[in-house]
Amino acid sequence: MKKIISLSLLALILSACSAANTVVDAPARFLGFSIQKFQGEDVGKVEQTVELSMQNAYNKTLDVIVALRGRVTHQSVSRGFIVAFDFAKSFDYCLDSTEVAFFFEAVDANNTKISVISNNSVLAANLGKRFFELMAQK
Repeated sequence: MKKIISLSLLALILSACSAANTVVDAPARFLGFSIQKFQGEDVGKVEQTVELSMQNAYNKTLDVIVALRGRVTHQSVSRGFIVAFDFAKSFDYCLDSTEVAFFFEAVDANNTKISVISNNSVLAANLGKRFFELMAQK
């Protein structure tokens, strides 16, 4: 009887999820580490290619986040992303909990496309502009 109830509950949970990505992403969402909310964002997205290897772009991004007085919540070099928050000290139009994601895509060995994405499009535009200015500095 316990097996039937457990299987029924599992089936109910799985059927309540609308897509396979939602099921896979559920633990990350529960823990507050999901990046799925950034992947469909087009309005709050600023992209640019920088003349740095992916690893160097990743490391410099961490330095720029610190310079902008943000804090990193989670990151993955292998998956090519950093999520940070607490930019309210540097930008007036956001809460300290507003998250910004930085996605990295290697164009070639010496160039990396970086996407700055936030669900707050005003923050994305202004932070993206300042971010790429700082990235261009040596």
